[in-house]
Amino acid sequence: MDLEEYIDHPEEKEIYGVLSDQEIVNLVTNPEPEEDKSDEDDDSTEMCQVTHNEALNAIDSLEQYLLQQDLCDTTRSKHEEALSNLQEAIRKLRRASFKQVELETFFGPAN
Repeated sequence: MDLEEYIDHPEEKEIYGVLSDQEIVNLVTNPEPEEDKSDEDDDSTEMCQVTHNEALNAIDSLEQYLLQQDLCDTTRSKHEEALSNLQEAIRKLRRASFKQVELETFFGPAN
């Protein structure tokens, strides 16, 4: 692109007109279908379902990892306590979901 084209770019000469009332009515009553952008613009990743057992196994792996690290006793103890609390919370969630399944099996799903 030479300097003259850069300064006086052809696309800048495009003039947009004003729509007539009838054109506006036509656009509103017969809108063009929007393109499905969900496939091309969706950069999110789909989150897979993690089971209670998988979460507990992950904590076991973290415990193994911590044992392999050169940590002072205070730091190791803090991490072990945090993992223990997390493990207990996951176990409570698992028990609650088992109870929910038992209730639904006996009484049917809640609406």
